[in-house]
Amino acid sequence: MTSRFLCMDTCVILDIIRDPTRSDIRPQEQIASLDLLHLAECGKDLIVLVAEQVHNEFHDNVDAVQGESRNALSKFRDQASKLDQLFNLHGAPGKIDLSHLDNHEIRCRNVADRWLSASTPVHQSEQIVLRAFKRANLARTPAKRGKDSIKDCVILETYLEYIRKLRHDGITSPVVFVSSNTKDYAGTGGAVVRDDIRSEFDDLGLEYAPNLSAAKHFLKL
Repeated sequence: MTSRFLCMDTCVILDIIRDPTRSDIRPQEQIASLDLLHLAECGKDLIVLVAEQVHNEFHDNVDAVQGESRNALSKFRDQASKLDQLFNLHGAPGKIDLSHLDNHEIRCRNVADRWLSASTPVHQSEQIVLRAFKRANLARTPAKRGKDSIKDCVILETYLEYIRKLRHDGITSPVVFVSSNTKDYAGTGGAVVRDDIRSEFDDLGLEYAPNLSAAKHFLKL
């Protein structure tokens, strides 16, 4: 099988570690994460690209995200303890066993670190920064008026430059850019890239995925 390429945004890597009690969490995305990670680590079928800016943002934010996950699990345990007390009062003695939650945020952090270890770093050139500033000034996706979007623009421009080189070299493999930042990248439905940059994606044969489950589908893995 020809290797596929997966371009990762910061948010989708941090999502692996985020609060597991949040209402919008979907186990199938974690399943897809582990499936794709296995392929990347085996060095076959999947090449993971991580922009320099993504590396920087991950290391700037990962400790805080891990701490939020740890705190959320602590609150979940407190709530379970209150439920135990209530059930006991009403004649149903027992205790919910939550010991398997211990160190969950650490295990998830290890998975995120493995993603970075299995990835190919993509460095940014001065031209990438210049194009990112131009994109931001034009408020072109992922930029918006009144929002500091330069870092997001740098990430996207880094991948666009890399993919242009792939296509110039005759590499026609499927390429997917995955970002759960759907507010900036996706249209109303949250699954399709915004109209103002759709032609950029189409011209390069680049697919947008709002999560790793969708990325796995587009990559046909």
